[in-house]
Amino acid sequence: IAGRSGAGGPTSGRVTHVRDGDTIEVDGRPIRIAALDCAESGTMAGEAATRRMRALVSGGRLNCSLTGERSYDRWIGNCRLASGRDIASVMIAEGLCRRGR
Repeated sequence: IAGRSGAGGPTSGRVTHVRDGDTIEVDGRPIRIAALDCAESGTMAGEAATRRMRALVSGGRLNCSLTGERSYDRWIGNCRLASGRDIASVMIAEGLCRRGR
C-alpha cells in the first residue's frame, strides 16, 4: 500500500476483499470504515450492505485516511472512491447503513 504507516495517515490501494458492509481490505490491509455502522453479516440487511459495498468498491482503488486506531485486526479509517465519493456517505445515503460512533 502506498503510504503504508503504522500510525495512520493517508493510504491508497486496490480493494482486495470486502468482509462486510463496513470492513474492507485494501491491498490486504483490513480497514473498518469509521463512522459507519452496518447490520451484521448473516442478516438480510447485513448481506444487502455487503453486496452493495462489494459492487461499490470491487476491483477499484481507494484513497483512505487512517486514524491510527485499531479495532481487533482492523485499522480504522475513511475511504474515498477514485471519483472522490466517500464510501460511508454513499452507504448511508442509500439507506444500507447508519452513521456510527
